[in-house]
Amino acid sequence: MVPAYYDNRHIRRLLKGNTVTTVLPLITEVFVLVHLTGMAILVGAFIINMRAKSNFPFTLMVWGAAIQLFTGTILVGLAYMSDDAPDNLKITIKTLLATGALIAAILGAKRQSHGESKLQPFFHTAGGFAVINLIIAVLWNAELYV
Repeated sequence: MVPAYYDNRHIRRLLKGNTVTTVLPLITEVFVLVHLTGMAILVGAFIINMRAKSNFPFTLMVWGAAIQLFTGTILVGLAYMSDDAPDNLKITIKTLLATGALIAAILGAKRQSHGESKLQPFFHTAGGFAVINLIIAVLWNAELYV
């Protein structure tokens, strides 16, 4: 007789079939949620402080851009695993924009910590790249009825 805590019939009933096809959508949805959280942090910090002349929230922007880049890369890998190959041109453009936003936010944070005052170009570059990236994500495959 197998002790109850070794019995995994309830787990097998939950998974029913191929584990990859059952668990992969759940993992993907979790990463999409984290990805959208990173986008909200990055774009939200930009929009709220767009008129500011100093004290830019570069730390928030660095975290948001890093979350976006990291989870976006994982989401592309998960898309290839599920036989749902993404558009390589779109992913390349979005990766370059996300990397540019991250670099601009890091440079702005570094210069802000050293007490420099001309930080608006870094702030607007990071935020602008993030907004362009968001527009591409929404409109690239959209069926626009004109």
